[in-house]
Amino acid sequence: MNETISAMLSRRSIRSYKTRQVSDRDLNWILEAGIYAATSRNMQSWYLTAVQNKDLLKRLRDAACDTMLKSDNERNREKALDPGFSPFYNAPTLIIVSGNESRNARVDCANATQNMCVAANSLGLGSCYLASFTMAFENPAVAAVLLRDLGIPEGYSPQFGVALGYADEQPETPHRRRDVIRILK
Repeated sequence: MNETISAMLSRRSIRSYKTRQVSDRDLNWILEAGIYAATSRNMQSWYLTAVQNKDLLKRLRDAACDTMLKSDNERNREKALDPGFSPFYNAPTLIIVSGNESRNARVDCANATQNMCVAANSLGLGSCYLASFTMAFENPAVAAVLLRDLGIPEGYSPQFGVALGYADEQPETPHRRRDVIRILK
């Protein structure tokens, strides 16, 4: 089987990570894969921020939990009260994929996120495609400080993320539906 297709088919969402940090070499390849994603009209409407700083990761976790505690969703409140909870599964690296205000930025960011997840798998790393951590940016005052400290440029907002690290689990391959494909000739 083709290596690229193999990497796509074998990638799983990892929700348990070892503490070992991702190497600079691997991180740079993964970020490179992100900026080579398909992009509407070549707008490249993303901004990628790799966070390996434990203090910043804790601040992001705490801000997300503060929002979750105020949620109407009971499950969110329960998670936020769990001291071991992390919206990025305690991965040693979080890549924040921010989009600008262009019309197709969210799609471009989704493409970049998927590219990085497949690239991580091809390098022997685990990843998880994330969106819930963006709750950390719902309070405007907190968001302003976080955006500044993360160096995310004005006009960009976090859309998705990639939890990244060495997997501490091996999830089963879930069943894939086949009734969602139709070929017309």
